[in-house]
Amino acid sequence: MGGDFIVHRIGPDQFAELALSSKAPIRLGERCTVFMERDVNSYMQRGAEKADLVAGLACSVVYNYINRVVRGRRIGKCIFFQGGTAYNDAVAAAFAAVTGKQIIVPPHNGVIGAIGAALLAREQMKQARGPADLDLADQRPTPRGDNREGQYVRQARQKTSPPVSRFRGYDLSKVSYSLREFTCNGCSNACRIQEFTVEGNKTYWGDKCSERFRHRTKRPVEPVTMDLMAMRQEFLTDDSNVAQPPTGAVTVGIPMAMFAYEQLPFWRTLLRGLGFATVLSAPTNKEIIQAGQDAVVAEPCFPIVVAHGHIACLDRDDVDHILVPNIISAEEIPSDVELHLCPWHQTLPFVARSAPALTETANKFMSPQVHFSDGPAAVTGELVRFFRPMGLKRSKIRSAAAAAFEAQQTFKRKCLTAGAAALDVLKRTARRGVVLVGRPYNIHDPGVNLAVPRKLRQYYGVDCIPQDFLPTGDVDISKINNNMYWSLGRHVLAAAKIVGENPNLDIIYITNFKCGPDSFVKHFTKPAAGKPFLTLQFDGHSNDAGIMTRCEAYLDSKGILRPRTRPQPQQQAVVT
Repeated sequence: MGGDFIVHRIGPDQFAELALSSKAPIRLGERCTVFMERDVNSYMQRGAEKADLVAGLACSVVYNYINRVVRGRRIGKCIFFQGGTAYNDAVAAAFAAVTGKQIIVPPHNGVIGAIGAALLAREQMKQARGPADLDLADQRPTPRGDNREGQYVRQARQKTSPPVSRFRGYDLSKVSYSLREFTCNGCSNACRIQEFTVEGNKTYWGDKCSERFRHRTKRPVEPVTMDLMAMRQEFLTDDSNVAQPPTGAVTVGIPMAMFAYEQLPFWRTLLRGLGFATVLSAPTNKEIIQAGQDAVVAEPCFPIVVAHGHIACLDRDDVDHILVPNIISAEEIPSDVELHLCPWHQTLPFVARSAPALTETANKFMSPQVHFSDGPAAVTGELVRFFRPMGLKRSKIRSAAAAAFEAQQTFKRKCLTAGAAALDVLKRTARRGVVLVGRPYNIHDPGVNLAVPRKLRQYYGVDCIPQDFLPTGDVDISKINNNMYWSLGRHVLAAAKIVGENPNLDIIYITNFKCGPDSFVKHFTKPAAGKPFLTLQFDGHSNDAGIMTRCEAYLDSKGILRPRTRPQPQQQAVVT
C-alpha cells in the first residue's frame, strides 16, 4: 500500500518534503507498508496530519528492516544506503535518526547492483583472456651453449582468440532491436511471452517454466549424486505393488496437493485395498491455480489455494468421491510433544466445503479424521469408524490399513536409503550439496515452486538433497526448541542440524509468503545449522527470473558456481 499511498494521494516527489516537515511522526509499527492501508485510513479519518503519516511510513521502513532483517546483529559505523529506496531522503533521514549514525547515500545508488554486475563481468573477461604478462607454463629452457644458460626466457607461443564482449554501449538508438508478443502453447500454462530480438540474438521473458524458450548456460560440472527429486517422484507415484481395482469400481479422486506429496502411498493403498479405483489430479498448472483462486473465499497460503484448484478440477473429471482427509496430527516419532499440522492443513475439508464455488463438489468429499501421532492402531480404529457405514467389512478395513502403513514405510525406507548413498558420494568426491528444507508440498510440487529444485540441478550442476532423504526422525532438537509442536517444523530443524554437522552441506529453505508456522520455524533454522541459508518464498508469481538470480548469488557465495581458489603469487618474466 505504501506505493499506492504515495502515488495516488501525495505523489512521490512530495513524500520526502512532507515527511521531513513532520514534528511528530505517527508510529505505524514495523510491518511492510503493503499491509498498512487500514491503519493509514483510520488515522486520516481521525484527522491525523498527512506529514506525520508520511513520516511514520518512512520510519516503518526503517523499523521493519532493523527488526526483521538486521535482527540484533551489529550495525557498523560506516553505513552505505543503496538501492532505489535511497532516493527518498526521508527514509535516509529516518535511518539516521533511529540508528544515531551517519548514513551515506553513494552516487548512482539506484544502480549499485548493476555496477557490481559489470565489475564481475569484467573480472570474468580478464580471467577468460588470461594474464597479460608472462605465463610460466609457456616457458621453455634455452639450449645448452646459449649465453643465457640456466635462465628461463619467453618463447613464442600460438595464441588463442580472446572472448569478445557483447556489450553494445549506452546509446540504445544505435542498437537494432524488436519486440514480439505471443502465447506459448507448449503446456497448459499458456504463458504470455515477450520475444526480444537484439541484433539477431533472441531472448524471451514471461514463461513460467523456462524450459521451452530460455535455456541458461549450463555449468560444466555435472552432479555426482542421483537425481533425488525425480527419484522421489517415482517412489511416490509407483503403484506397481498396489492392488488393482475391480472393473466398474467406485472412483475416488486424490488431489495432488498438501497431504498427497507426503502420504500418497498410504491413502492410495488404503483406498485400493477397500476396492475403490483412484484417480490422481493433473500436476499443478495455470488452469488449476486459476481454479483455486476463483474458489477460495479467504486469503490462505498459496498451497491451500492450489489445493482448492485440484479439488475443483477433480470434480470436473466426474469422479464419484474426492479424498480430503481431516488430518489432525502427524506421524508418530519419538517426541515428548504432540505434533500437529498447521491449522489450514488440518481444516482443509471444512475450508474447502465453505467455498461457494465448491458447494456441490463438497457432497463428494471423503474426509476421515485421523490422528497419526496416536499410532497405527488408533488410526486403524478411526478408519474403521469412517468406512464401516459404507458397508465395508471391519476385517477388510483393517487389512487395507495395515497394507497402507507398510506402503508408507516402504516409501520412506527407499528415500532414506537413497539419501544415505548421496551423502556418501558427496563425502567421497569432496563435493558440496544443498539440502532443500520445507514442507513437502512446497519442495516437490514444480507447479508451486516453478521447478526451481530441478533447475538448480540442470542449470548449475547442484547436488540437491530433499530433507525427507535425511534421517530427521532420529535427531534430537530439544536444545534448539524443546516445544516444537509443528511436525514439519521439527523435520526442518532436524535437517538443519544434520547440515550443521556436515561442512559440505548448505540449506535452501523453500516456503510460501503466508506460511505462519514457517515464519516461526525459520528463526530457529540458522541456530540449528550454524550457517547462513537461502529462503525462497513462492506465492503464485509466474516467472522465475528473480528467484534464479537469488539462487545464483547464494550458490556463488558458497563457492558452488565459482569454486574458491587461493590467489597465486605473480610470476616473474625471467627466473635465474
